[in-house]
Amino acid sequence: ILDNLDRAIREGHIKVYYQPVMRAMTGKLCGCEALARWIDPTKGLLPPDSFIPVLEESRLISRLDCYVIEEVAKLLRYQIDNHFPMVPISVNLSRYDFLLIDPLAFVERIVEQYHIPRYYLRIEVTESALVKNRHLLIEKLHQFHQSGYQVWLDDFGSGYSSLNVLKDYDFDTIKFDMKFLHPFTAKSRKILKYLVSMAKDLSVHTLAE
Repeated sequence: ILDNLDRAIREGHIKVYYQPVMRAMTGKLCGCEALARWIDPTKGLLPPDSFIPVLEESRLISRLDCYVIEEVAKLLRYQIDNHFPMVPISVNLSRYDFLLIDPLAFVERIVEQYHIPRYYLRIEVTESALVKNRHLLIEKLHQFHQSGYQVWLDDFGSGYSSLNVLKDYDFDTIKFDMKFLHPFTAKSRKILKYLVSMAKDLSVHTLAE
């Protein structure tokens, strides 16, 4: 993974797949999430959990995240130029991105380079990313908000500090972790009902994986 990252990016072995976001009340597409998939010429499809942790531990994850963001910008620019229907696309940022680079400066440069309306880019961070470097992330995510980007919380409910996260940070949307839905029991249904109601009181949108 470490020896072939640059080649994979350069030769397009890492593809960006787009997972649809559907509005439950209408069944209509209202967005997408950009996901990296590494398709090696000799080893085939590498699952994300085989290469993303390696890149995070090696402090190389920002190279992957920056590549994905630029690929998303290229797609959005192509859609604009060809007058295609468009929906916003969310991109994932690792907590290491905030330590290794200035992610807002990078995103702003890409937005200006490809002339992309900020509305079409959503910034996602996982709940686990917020446990460490809390004060830094609060400030950096606030800067994204001030610059006109929506900020989403991914994997809500996967950690032990979920309510504190909602108290300390401002999010436009929270995504409920898949554990709430698999298996989907009467108990998990009650928990989700409460969480959705709480989010509405906070003026936060909700999304279930």
